[in-house]
Amino acid sequence: MLPAEADLLTHTARTLLDEHGISEPLQWTPRLPALHHLALPGSDLDSITVAQLHQAVPGGDFSIARLARTLNTTTAHVICLLSRHPVDWSPPRFRRTQYTATPLDQWRTWYEQDHLSLQDIADREGTSLATVRLALLKNGVPLRPAKSYLGRPRRRDRADQRQN
Repeated sequence: MLPAEADLLTHTARTLLDEHGISEPLQWTPRLPALHHLALPGSDLDSITVAQLHQAVPGGDFSIARLARTLNTTTAHVICLLSRHPVDWSPPRFRRTQYTATPLDQWRTWYEQDHLSLQDIADREGTSLATVRLALLKNGVPLRPAKSYLGRPRRRDRADQRQN
């Protein structure tokens, strides 16, 4: 999961709980003091910093097993660490996940007035769909259901037109 997707998921989950008056944490991790003396495989999760995790992730393709070997831990620990601290391992066009403040007004205009889809905006800006969706949601823009507007060809139709 990319950082922008994790932010969107967290935002959506918090909103859902708040709408239902539920004041529970989004994630629960048990504290097991009685098991503290056990020697479990791999290093202690808290011994691997976020910086170490992010530095260990290579720039291209990687595997969880290779990352675990690099960090001298287990694959289960790496999966847990990545779920807590997502790493942007995506291709370069999706790496600009934090770049949202400047273009927000333009994105809002394109979305609300020009009726562009979230994907169209993401493609135009060279960022991810999740980044655009999160930026608009965080700034109070109501999202519409995915559908075509009259006179606006569907995404598949536009792709066919580009190929011809």
